[in-house]
Amino acid sequence: MLKIAITGNIASGKSLFEEYLKSFGFKVLCLDHVTNFLYENSVEFKEFLLKKFNTTIKQDIADIIFNNLSLKAKLENFIYPLIYEKMEDFFIKNKNERFVFVSAPLLYEAGFDKYFDKIIFISADETIRLKRLIARNGFSESEAVKRIKAQMPEDIKIKHADYIIDNSGTVEDLANSAKALVNRILKEH
Repeated sequence: MLKIAITGNIASGKSLFEEYLKSFGFKVLCLDHVTNFLYENSVEFKEFLLKKFNTTIKQDIADIIFNNLSLKAKLENFIYPLIYEKMEDFFIKNKNERFVFVSAPLLYEAGFDKYFDKIIFISADETIRLKRLIARNGFSESEAVKRIKAQMPEDIKIKHADYIIDNSGTVEDLANSAKALVNRILKEH
């Protein structure tokens, strides 16, 4: 089994790329969905959140950690092992697949890159990502900028990726890039 990570900074188009992969019949795990699942279903995680943040509401916690790096680190140290466990379950469940894909927005930040054979980086111009983030999440420009700046810069992440897709164009451009990349991966492996 070839384990392939999909990553990219906020509002780069990872979710849309995941949908293309699923439409081609590939197994795809989205770690954002895993995180949401943990917020909603993990008693252990909810107890931690209440103890550290006095709330289990994800948006309230996000507002806190984007202004408090110490609490952000504590949250990450607690949740990353839980996410890793779900990722391992996905690998085991799909062990007979030729390829599996995991979308991991914080792949490098979480140290998860070491668990993958190949990495796809979805890139998009920062100005475009800013506009997408404001439109998608209803953030003010300053809040959107804060979220973008909280992540490791694209140019550093790109250096560690095996495949790079530029998603600064149209949805159709991304679909064509996804098809071309899948064909390339199938030929190489």
